[in-house]
Amino acid sequence: MKGRKRARISQCMIVKNEERNIEKALSWGKGIVSEQIVVDTGSTDRTVEIAEQMGAKIYHFEWINDFAAAKNFAISKAKYEWVALLDADEYFSEEDAKKLLYYVRQLQDKPYHAILASWVHLDDDGKVTAVGTQSRVFRNEPGLRYKGRIHEYLASLNGADFRFVDAVNELSIFHTGYGEIGHSEKVKSGRNLKIIQAELEENPDDYRMLGYLGDEYYSADNREKAEEAFRKAISLMPDTEEFHDPIRTAMTFGKLLEILYANYSTEESNFMEIYEKAIRRLPQEGDFDYFAGRYFFLHENYPATEKHLKRALKQLETYGTALKSMFLSGDILNTYDKLATSCFNNRNLADCINYSTILLKTDRYRMNSLFLMLTAFLLDEISAREGAASAEAVASFLGQNLYDFGTLKDRLFVLRAAMQAGYQSLVAVMRAMFEPQELAVVDQALAVNKN
Repeated sequence: MKGRKRARISQCMIVKNEERNIEKALSWGKGIVSEQIVVDTGSTDRTVEIAEQMGAKIYHFEWINDFAAAKNFAISKAKYEWVALLDADEYFSEEDAKKLLYYVRQLQDKPYHAILASWVHLDDDGKVTAVGTQSRVFRNEPGLRYKGRIHEYLASLNGADFRFVDAVNELSIFHTGYGEIGHSEKVKSGRNLKIIQAELEENPDDYRMLGYLGDEYYSADNREKAEEAFRKAISLMPDTEEFHDPIRTAMTFGKLLEILYANYSTEESNFMEIYEKAIRRLPQEGDFDYFAGRYFFLHENYPATEKHLKRALKQLETYGTALKSMFLSGDILNTYDKLATSCFNNRNLADCINYSTILLKTDRYRMNSLFLMLTAFLLDEISAREGAASAEAVASFLGQNLYDFGTLKDRLFVLRAAMQAGYQSLVAVMRAMFEPQELAVVDQALAVNKN
């Protein structure tokens, strides 16, 4: 118990011109961390002023095109047992910040060096676009420091084993830096590109840096140069599993597959060549089948779409999101939507209904999903298959699992979907749920909308 009591957190960050983010970046740590350290690398806006007003300790570091050096300087100023080193465009929710304090107290006397958390990317509207994995909370030990001038990573300097505790299902770091506003500012500055190019001048065969070079071109919408960089990176990846960086490798393959699928003229053989290389290198990764599913959906090859998207979801279910399946995790509802459509076109009606149900449980007023589900039920009824659900059974299923037929809104929504699907037997069942005066108003409203 004594060890747990002494576990405290120093929140550190390096900043430059972050007046838009700094208040939120410091707010999550209030009442959780024992000190807040802000290292400024040359701000010309109100970043430092706002941080001072919020009680942070301010230090200045001359920018030398080296992110690891700046972060290690910040760590050197921390005096408590654990460090939380998030960027200014990252934060924990209030709930997760409280969990974080609990975690470090539980881990204080255990042989772990860092905590793995989900890394949730948000667009400018707050919508999740991708979910990755990051380690931003770690012990304040001299042997743990960052390496790399850019896309730096935490490493053990003395060669000792680096042990993570997996908390990706309990802790999430929210990241807004890939939103259009924040990311476009970084791209325009050209800061990262210059450092990456300098790194490649020293080591032109560094496949990791070539992958990051591809990222920069991709963000600048220069897909031709991005594809060239990603292909070169893949050609230089080592054959042995132990030497490659799984996150960087997955991003390189994933973004190249995204470029290829987005180009409608990409030949299937060209796409599948990269896909096959990707799954051989990282067989647990779900993103490769996610992009393959999108490629085949775009080309209306629904059997192949169903095959790959089901495999992607199986990978996600089996291996989780720790260090993998970043793009799939951020687009899960769209994946279910494409699967439901593909299963419908493949006349796999049972799976179409199952995937539509999943979607409707997240939002029961998704008209497209309900329309697809009811059309699948209708086709099953028309087939006269033994065991096909009757309209009464379908209405019962909807009322028990998705809708409250005690409300006019839900009854009317399902009635409209049944009418659009041409599911006349269900239309009759739904109409029987309305009072005569309600039905008169409904029919009048439907007639107005029809005209």
